Amino acid sequence: MFGAATQAQAASPEETRFLQLYTQLKDPGNGYFSSEGIPYHSIETLISEAPDYGHMTTSEAYSYWLWLEVLYGHYTGDWEPLEAAWDNMEKYIIPVNEGDGKEEQPTMSYYNPNSPATYAAEYGQPDQYPSQLSGQYAAGRDPLDAELKATYGNNQTYLMHWLLDVDDWYEYGNLLNPDHTATYVNTFQRGEQESVWEAVPHPSQDDKTFGKAGEGFMSLFTKEANAPAAQWRYTNATDADARAIQAMYWAKSLGYDNEVYFEKAKKMGDYLRYGMYDKYFQEIGSAADGSPSAGNGKNASHYLMAWYTAWGGGLGNTGNWAWRIGASHAHQGYQNVVAAYALSDPDSGLIPNSPTAGQDWATSLSRQLEFYTWLQSSEGAIAGGATNSYDGAYKSYPAGTSTFYGMAYDDAPVYHDPPSNNWFGMQAWGVERIAELYYILASSGDTSSDNFRMAKQITENWVDWSMDYVFTDQRPVTDSDGYYLDQQGNRVLWGDDPQIATVPAPGEFWIPSNLEWSGQPDNWSGFSNHTGNANLHVVTKNPGQDTGVLGSYIKALTFYAAATKAEEGSFTALGSQAEGLAKALLDTAWNYNDGIGIVTTEERGDYNRYFTKEIYFPDGWTGIFGQGNTIPGNDTVPSDPSKGGNGVYASYVDVRPNIVNDSQWAYLLDKYTNSWNPQTQTWDDGAPEFVYHRFWSQVDMATAYAEYARLIQGGGGGPVEPVAPKAPANLKAVSGDAQVELSWSKSSGAEEYTVKRAEVSGGAYSPIATVTTNAYTDLDVVNDTTYYYVVSATNAVGTSPDSAEVSATPNSKPIPTGELKVQYRTDDTGENDNQIRAQFKVVNNGTETVSLSDVKVRYYYTIDGDASQQFNVDYAVVGSGNVSGSFVKLEPALPGADYYFEIAFAPNAGTLAPGEDSGEIQIRINKSDWSNYAEADDYSRDASKTSYADWDKVTAYLGGSLVWGIEP
Repeated sequence: MFGAATQAQAASPEETRFLQLYTQLKDPGNGYFSSEGIPYHSIETLISEAPDYGHMTTSEAYSYWLWLEVLYGHYTGDWEPLEAAWDNMEKYIIPVNEGDGKEEQPTMSYYNPNSPATYAAEYGQPDQYPSQLSGQYAAGRDPLDAELKATYGNNQTYLMHWLLDVDDWYEYGNLLNPDHTATYVNTFQRGEQESVWEAVPHPSQDDKTFGKAGEGFMSLFTKEANAPAAQWRYTNATDADARAIQAMYWAKSLGYDNEVYFEKAKKMGDYLRYGMYDKYFQEIGSAADGSPSAGNGKNASHYLMAWYTAWGGGLGNTGNWAWRIGASHAHQGYQNVVAAYALSDPDSGLIPNSPTAGQDWATSLSRQLEFYTWLQSSEGAIAGGATNSYDGAYKSYPAGTSTFYGMAYDDAPVYHDPPSNNWFGMQAWGVERIAELYYILASSGDTSSDNFRMAKQITENWVDWSMDYVFTDQRPVTDSDGYYLDQQGNRVLWGDDPQIATVPAPGEFWIPSNLEWSGQPDNWSGFSNHTGNANLHVVTKNPGQDTGVLGSYIKALTFYAAATKAEEGSFTALGSQAEGLAKALLDTAWNYNDGIGIVTTEERGDYNRYFTKEIYFPDGWTGIFGQGNTIPGNDTVPSDPSKGGNGVYASYVDVRPNIVNDSQWAYLLDKYTNSWNPQTQTWDDGAPEFVYHRFWSQVDMATAYAEYARLIQGGGGGPVEPVAPKAPANLKAVSGDAQVELSWSKSSGAEEYTVKRAEVSGGAYSPIATVTTNAYTDLDVVNDTTYYYVVSATNAVGTSPDSAEVSATPNSKPIPTGELKVQYRTDDTGENDNQIRAQFKVVNNGTETVSLSDVKVRYYYTIDGDASQQFNVDYAVVGSGNVSGSFVKLEPALPGADYYFEIAFAPNAGTLAPGEDSGEIQIRINKSDWSNYAEADDYSRDASKTSYADWDKVTAYLGGSLVWGIEP
């Protein structure tokens, strides 16, 4: 780990510009954020690329937001915006119950890891869908689910869903959390050829209100014997969650110290391992001959970051099912070696809590670096990737196909319209992270390991290649097809050190936009045997002015240059060139700042596709879109039989009629009417032009300034204007015998904490201790008296406000220490919702074997409105059918309890030998009218116990006698 530079100096232009861009992004008047505080994909709404509307957002945007706030924290010492960004992410785009009582994965507990999902083939054209849910290949076993349940108490996936309709433009509504305007939606579902122009946007929570009557939207994508059930389903883009973890790694390295959010990042990394698994958990490499084998354990893991993972389940009274898939296709642009390093290195402090997670990520780190080495062309660019399911259907590999750990080379994994590895941005994203790792390892003194050698080699070769095609104050000369030309007017194809012809262009920058690929890499047989891929080539094309890609590219150059200095003591020759180019690009880019962000005018030659009939609907399929229109509608054309379907095509406008209300629609329609030539398929009077303020793009540029200032100029981390700390958060109090144990989260910048106590809620409080750690045990208390506590934080500048108040009542009742004890935890952070969730383990603490059928466990709570209740066993190691429950009303009511539920065990639950435990038992109760419980004051509840711990407020009985715990 390494911290920021500490020398005192005036802010550099780059640091100043970072803070100016930060202000532009956060200014409410500039329109980057919604009323719920969510970053839009772009300020402008008429845009179609991955999101098909500007006021969508992606998990990518959230991950960039975290990165922005990390560097803001570094330069200002204010880390509160980082925590606010994570909180917003957890609230709106991680579909979990974040404490509001809304279950957004309501049936995940029914998931069977021995049968994760039903197989359906992928196809080359949208017209070949829906795909039959055939089960042709039985899914392998999911090896992660059990340990995730054991670690976190449930298996509700802690990952972002990739796409959010921020303002509910589609008008589907948020079914499972109607208090939120932002709505989970999805688009791409139908094979590698389905572009954004051919997708049908649909709700991720599909109760069949929209879509085809009785079927919803599911029957566009999959086919089954019966009508599809109502269901929820989410899809994760692995690169975004990995970037979020990458940001938290840098936060920790740069001085941020709130363990609450590091635990969240670790949990995200734990679940992100699903991105390492084949789609249907098939053994890696087993389908080379067209006959895949179901995986058994981790032989279904390729240890790379696949394109996605997905999970879902049922809605409604019959929704007692769930599923999960990985992905068989791995793209170079999605790998994140910094996240893998952070989640595996013992010094990072971010290794996840599951027992095998650290080793999985250590394997992934080396595997990702090998992947890049395998894919690096002889020029230095990185080719596409690999798949474990050829053509998406586990077809046999064509003869001569190059392989990587049994997976087949694919020059354009996942999508082909346009080819997924043609965009230069995929290069800059991936290699920038490898340059970071090169810098991290060099700074830590690791300059000899294979991981270091691969990171250095990949970055060095790539930087050497890319700089030949990047220019400031000059414009490269190209032909009409976008090929770079040399001084003699010849096309520059592959090869080293090309001499590109240029013309003077003061104030301009130009970077590549597209790449063309030929050949394939050599079969992979390890780093020590790799010889450099003499038969894999790239042609670099189409100079452009993509400011987002520019930001990533500058960071790649900056980290590379800093890494050479960390390794050698001074910049190498290539490192010096990289640093100089990074500086020149930053200076040039600032001239493109229009007061809202750094932007260029973009020519959108593909926007004729707003009007093209190409969205496929099968014959007879008709339904209702969220905006109220019938789809596909009456203005359709017959589908192309050569693409394998029998149906019709509609256009973007047919499906999304509200787009015509956009403020820029009239301009686009006029341009299309007067310039588009349908015969030549060209814009005779020029393509439409737009200026877009994409959030991720602006953050990429802002962080490029910040990282250059930090790494090259030693900016930040030095003297910042000191401020008083903020009030401590998450104050907790645990009662004991004549003592109260207090703990709280650290406050950034705090030097000491003052603990204050009162015997009346609200004070007045009297100071009882000053400590330098974030915990204190009050021993000066009397049992059966209630005490109220607050804590403040202090540094040289001043003292914070008091924390929120907590109370505790020490108790002298003895804790039985007999044959049993109960361990408890909960992930139910909602204090006012319609279910109580708790997890238990019964531990044999004695010297004799105990029959579980002789054991009872009681949990005490308040019902908050008498009603009949239901007892549910979501999961039990001893078998859910061997666990039962009953409800007992306490008369009179006791403090914190007017009911308890009692857990009992059937004879088939078995026995516990001395030292053994029952394994996890997940309990959930609800009232028959589904009214809320107010759990904050419940006797047996402790929301701070998110990991199993002995808990004396849950009691255990053996043969009817109390042997553990304290009754209220």
